[in-house]
Amino acid sequence: MNNSFWIDLDNSPHVPLFKPIIKEFDKRGIKYFITSRKFAQTEELLKLWGIPHQMIGEHAGKNKIKKIVNLVQRSSQLKKNFKYRENLIAVSHGSRTQVLAAWRMGISSILMLDYEYTEVKLFNYFAKKLLIPKFIPDERLSSAGINLKKVIRYNGFKEELYLKDFKADPDFRNSINISPEQILVVVRPPSMTGNYHDPRSEELLIEAINYFSNSPNTIVLIVNRTENEGKFILRKIVNRPNVRFLQKAVDGLQLLFAADISVSGGGTMNREAALLGTKAYSIFTGRRPYLDEYLQSTGRLKFIEKAEDLNNIAICRNKKTAPVFQNNLVSEIADIIIGK
Repeated sequence: MNNSFWIDLDNSPHVPLFKPIIKEFDKRGIKYFITSRKFAQTEELLKLWGIPHQMIGEHAGKNKIKKIVNLVQRSSQLKKNFKYRENLIAVSHGSRTQVLAAWRMGISSILMLDYEYTEVKLFNYFAKKLLIPKFIPDERLSSAGINLKKVIRYNGFKEELYLKDFKADPDFRNSINISPEQILVVVRPPSMTGNYHDPRSEELLIEAINYFSNSPNTIVLIVNRTENEGKFILRKIVNRPNVRFLQKAVDGLQLLFAADISVSGGGTMNREAALLGTKAYSIFTGRRPYLDEYLQSTGRLKFIEKAEDLNNIAICRNKKTAPVFQNNLVSEIADIIIGK
């Protein structure tokens, strides 16, 4: 009996992540449905790439009580969306509401995960399988409380799923009004509504924006998730004409490859920049992901721990060649999901 798959995309990075998997499903003739959540640039990216989806629910903000209420509420909304559940399997990258909805519906859920300190108890209990990169040792997962019996390994970083098809657009800088001579610093604020948010990262964010924007011939382009993040930044930074906010959804990989320096409080963007060869700096101050520590050990990512660390960053153009990724990760992940 053939299974059909329900993919839930509840954050911006999940759209490029599942885009090649969706393409592989199409190629194999596998039936799937996509739901999404109104948050950050998720809907804009889905529309940008013409991916059919049903928008259900939205982000609850940073209030913990509202988060719990939203967990139950959106899971109920998702549950009501599926009248026919026979042979349906839920798939996501860390969707708390989907994994709960799937459990309530009595269907299996396959959950991709690459940050070992996330909602461990919730995922351990409700998910049937946890897909985790091979780089994170069993000892680290076990110490974080992850049930190793549910873990299935895949051979790479999740970002390599879509980096494999990356081709640099030579006109991209021009499309966002950045000249070839200007130094482009792309800044992604830490998630101020995330469960693992630490206010210290906000201090580093403001220090970083002020530091880079004080340099001549530099454009600091801020890629904020929400309007509130933008307002917070404007209240705190020195007002300079070379500080800009990204006004529309763009291809994030093109943006990071076009950048000379990337500063981010989010793990996915840090890893994308590092793997693309852009000078990548993390201002994440929560419990460090093992994958980011691994990239730091290979010299591709650096952590900014205090404002003084910014002084060690050379502000200059970083011309590079697009890397080539050889692995067949898309097919491997698709095989795992469909149970081959």
